[in-house]
Amino acid sequence: MTNFKLFHIVDISLNLEKVQIIQYFNKGLSAVRQNLLLRKIFIFIVLISGLLGGCGTVELTVRKNLDHPNIHPKTVAILPFTLASSAPEDVPAHKLFRECFFNYFSYLGYVDIPLETIDSKLQAAGLRKFKKVLELSPERLRDILGVDAVIKGQVLDTSNFTGGLHAETSIKAKIIMLDLRTGETLWETEHTESTYSGILSPTVVEIIQDQMENVKVHQVLYKTAKMFSLSMIREIPDPAEVWHEKIRLPQITSIETNLKPNQKLHPNDQIYVNLKGDPGLKGSFGIGSWKSNIPLKEIVPGMYS
Repeated sequence: MTNFKLFHIVDISLNLEKVQIIQYFNKGLSAVRQNLLLRKIFIFIVLISGLLGGCGTVELTVRKNLDHPNIHPKTVAILPFTLASSAPEDVPAHKLFRECFFNYFSYLGYVDIPLETIDSKLQAAGLRKFKKVLELSPERLRDILGVDAVIKGQVLDTSNFTGGLHAETSIKAKIIMLDLRTGETLWETEHTESTYSGILSPTVVEIIQDQMENVKVHQVLYKTAKMFSLSMIREIPDPAEVWHEKIRLPQITSIETNLKPNQKLHPNDQIYVNLKGDPGLKGSFGIGSWKSNIPLKEIVPGMYS
């Protein structure tokens, strides 16, 4: 069970939007001209929307056949991501992307190591500047981290543009999985993920709202990193089915909540989660990208709540 402090799912001020709309259009445009302008914009959107929608598919190149359970790495560490160029407003896009990617990668059938554990082991080995980690040999990395494989990520470029009726945020990154047992690259990808807002909104209210949200650089970069991560997870080879007979994955037996749809979370709102698995372990659950690693208590052997 988890109790929520005040957390906004939906927080839209109509009064603020109305004021901004009035300010936006009180510059001599008549109602007729406003409608004509919006219609022209809508037609333009329809014509170019196909061009803007082609950035979501990740082309992941698998370098080795991973069908055999002995080939698939079991333990994987996600190394600190690096940043090739400065990020908008000095937001640490590489750290943000790494955390976001880890949240979704952990759903695959690998034994993933917590990021804090990875960083502490690297620092204990004298590697306080994480860029030097990329120079280490596979053998040295395996000695330090004790894992079968690592994931290396480099954020090549980031951008966040807001202007007029158009807002765009993008992340370009290169990510590989390296087998530390053999030194071979198992898979790799170089991809640009972009999210658009404003011009695709059907109403002026939503256009202004999207523009305001896009100014919050951290939030829009995280949103783009989330889309990037989800696109990658769909393509990454998942060993869960290969190891199905050897690994007994935990099962969620029930979820109960007193939350109501389309309303804010309030103090004392509750979610009950029951999970069945091997006894004597530590259990936790997450709520999307908002909060993860919420602890579960073993109430009877093998049953966590």
